[in-house]
Amino acid sequence: MDKTYDPHAIEQRWYQTWEERGYFAPTGQGDSSYCIMIPPPNVTGSLHMGHGFNNTIMDTLIRYHRMQGDQTLWQAGSDHAGIATQMVVERQLEAEGKSRHDLGRDAFIDRIWEWREESGGTITRQLRRLGSSLDWSRERFTMDDGLSEAVKEAFVRLHEDGLIYRGKRLVNWDTKLHTAVSDLEVISEEENGHMWHMRYPLSNGQGHLVVSTTRPETMLGDCAVAVNPEDERYKRLIGRHVMLPLVNRLIPIVADDYVDLEFGTGCVKITPAHDFNDFEIGKRHSLEFINVLDPSGNINEEGGPYVGQERYEARANIVADLENLGLLEKIDDYANAVGE
Repeated sequence: MDKTYDPHAIEQRWYQTWEERGYFAPTGQGDSSYCIMIPPPNVTGSLHMGHGFNNTIMDTLIRYHRMQGDQTLWQAGSDHAGIATQMVVERQLEAEGKSRHDLGRDAFIDRIWEWREESGGTITRQLRRLGSSLDWSRERFTMDDGLSEAVKEAFVRLHEDGLIYRGKRLVNWDTKLHTAVSDLEVISEEENGHMWHMRYPLSNGQGHLVVSTTRPETMLGDCAVAVNPEDERYKRLIGRHVMLPLVNRLIPIVADDYVDLEFGTGCVKITPAHDFNDFEIGKRHSLEFINVLDPSGNINEEGGPYVGQERYEARANIVADLENLGLLEKIDDYANAVGE
């Protein structure tokens, strides 16, 4: 016997023996069942310490119930992680001087499946190397036909039972991939930018309110100006209207506790279709939701004279037009957290 323990010489051989003999399949004789569906790891690379930690806990529970004689199953599987996987493959193509458009849809999908086989194989090898007693004979993938049908069945049943409904919500939208992105996949980094202060004329022509924004192009979708109900400067204006510059749309002045009396002018432009906080304010005040951007980030038909312009082009033109109309109060340097 060797003086020191050599895991390479022992663990892999025994794991292969256990798997070949079906020790990880549900073979208990008891009346009770116990099952854990593995949180399917994404096929975007390899496992990390977090996987090692939670797999150890699951394996401990599975082995305990198996020894208790329960019908025990630890379901193996992996997740397609569509957006993240697409980004990995697109970076590979970029390194080759190509894009998904060069390959075409079918060839690009084939390339993604090739990556899935490579990455998925790495993950299953790692799980086996950890000693995880998963039932590999039942291994599934989140894009398997059966699983996709099960997901559709679950959603249909929930909808028919009145437990879910389809509603409009804000998402993180990728203008290049043309898909929604999870909050977990958005990285916010501070960038030096500007804060534009704009004048919104009162509808009666007697004065104006000054609102501020880091994205002037979104003003095209403004549906209200909000002030704090306790702000003595604006109490008398609540319920009245301002004329939204450039698109000439009447929008109301609403009272909302969300507005910080001490920040800026105390007046906040509300664009429910383009800001998560504004979305909630819009619901509270039953405001219209006006989206002014198309899936590629260009101004859509709601943008009046700026329709078809790329958003940064529209931003420059909007600022210039506001200045020409005497409606640009000032521009400040501003450090802003931008999600990418």
